[in-house]
Amino acid sequence: MIAEYWFEELPVSHREALHSSLCILTDDFLGESDHIDSLIAYFLPSKYSLLYTELFLKRFFATLLTVGYKLAQSDPPVPLLSCTAEELALHILIEEASELLEQDGVKPQFGMFEEEAFQDADFEYLYDMRLDGVEDSEIGAEMGIGLLHFDEWFEPFLNASTTIHPYSWEDKES
Repeated sequence: MIAEYWFEELPVSHREALHSSLCILTDDFLGESDHIDSLIAYFLPSKYSLLYTELFLKRFFATLLTVGYKLAQSDPPVPLLSCTAEELALHILIEEASELLEQDGVKPQFGMFEEEAFQDADFEYLYDMRLDGVEDSEIGAEMGIGLLHFDEWFEPFLNASTTIHPYSWEDKES
């Protein structure tokens, strides 16, 4: 269950939907023999779909579970998320939860929660092909946009309060 810590930002229906979305994504991932066909792969930025290997998706799955664990803590870390992959994982949880709420006739309202949980919305650039490469542009540098390259998604933010899940961490020297 999503911790009551989020009570002010999320009504019970939204906390339950986030929990259900974690369960649905987990069951789907574990039930797929080819993880390329999983809901997780479906919700990731499509422009990188050719890079979503089995190993990447397993690493991302560990990240998704880490984010779910952080959300369940009565005193979650601040900042909550430690890398771009964790931002994407939370975004995917919210997307699935939004679909569940809409199916129940409830209007999804995650705005306050997103303001609290995400440090910024830079990860959203990954979903917009018109902004492809913004992190390498002069404007991107001025805005402080970083860690959006595919090979940087699991790199910890400078202000990360928790480490990246050990399964997701990749030693670039080995």
